[in-house]
Amino acid sequence: MSEVSAFHALLDRILGGMRWFWVLLGLLNVSGVLASTLQLPKDGWASWRVAAVADAPDWCCRQSADQPRPLQSCELDSRHQGLSASHQDRGVAQMQIYAHFKAGELDRIRAYGSSCPVKAKSAIADLGEIDAGTSAAWLDSQIAPRRPLSGEVMAALAVHAGDDVGTRLNRIASADPARESRKDALFWLGQVRGEPGARLIEPFLSRDPDAAIREHAAFAISQSRSPRRGDLLISQARQDSSAQVRSQAWFWLAQTGDPRSESAITAALNAESSKQVRQQAVFALSQLPEPRAVEALIGVLENPAMALDVRKQALFWMGQSGDESAIRYLDRMLATVK
Repeated sequence: MSEVSAFHALLDRILGGMRWFWVLLGLLNVSGVLASTLQLPKDGWASWRVAAVADAPDWCCRQSADQPRPLQSCELDSRHQGLSASHQDRGVAQMQIYAHFKAGELDRIRAYGSSCPVKAKSAIADLGEIDAGTSAAWLDSQIAPRRPLSGEVMAALAVHAGDDVGTRLNRIASADPARESRKDALFWLGQVRGEPGARLIEPFLSRDPDAAIREHAAFAISQSRSPRRGDLLISQARQDSSAQVRSQAWFWLAQTGDPRSESAITAALNAESSKQVRQQAVFALSQLPEPRAVEALIGVLENPAMALDVRKQALFWMGQSGDESAIRYLDRMLATVK
């Protein structure tokens, strides 16, 4: 080896060592900041407030998402979080994080709107207001490796303010070795991160090699408040190589109530080569809000250009509908048979 080559090899080793040094130093610094700032207990509950993402849900314990206020305090020690927010209660400025520890290990996590009343069997150490970035970094450190608590930790992480939260969730969705963690990250990007979250989900709809992830990305985008969710679902339903993914994309499009659902799905019934997808597309039409569902199914039934299996599916789902207009239509059909 020449002196120049030897020098470059030595330099690479030094720089590589330095990279690891700075990574470890960064982790130590973060751990030190978290330990000193959060002052987490070894056992019991701790709670702190953080700035919330724009349009954050005012999560609390309600019997129904349509109830404007909670009927009772949330029981922190209950196994069920009872996460719910009314459609009107969004845009809270702060979220309250509750973390429970046992022998120094996190074993329960909750995130509620800052005004949500709670009860616990033991005292709650109030840490006051904590920088959202500091809190998010600590939560991120609790997600991997995958454990039953990981999904709940991601829910708490997702409502934090800051672009770095989207980056953290996107990293998990892209590279976490646990598929369920990837799915959870996509879900929460869609649930609470708005249009920025939708932009992060978008590549997973078409580029991820795992069909199960592409399918879940469709569900996540359907839960988003992005005005582009209909466009994204229609694109996936038309172009994905997996029949299962295409089927579910049509289903989630109908669930959004997008006004283009009928025309897009009906067009697919004529163009789609997969019988599975055609059947699921008819089912998707049946899931539209009434009276749109019945009107769409009648349109399929009365279209002689539709394949016979498609029209049979439409007739079946008409029979499953309890809508009065569906019953009247079927009565008229039976009368003509007599």
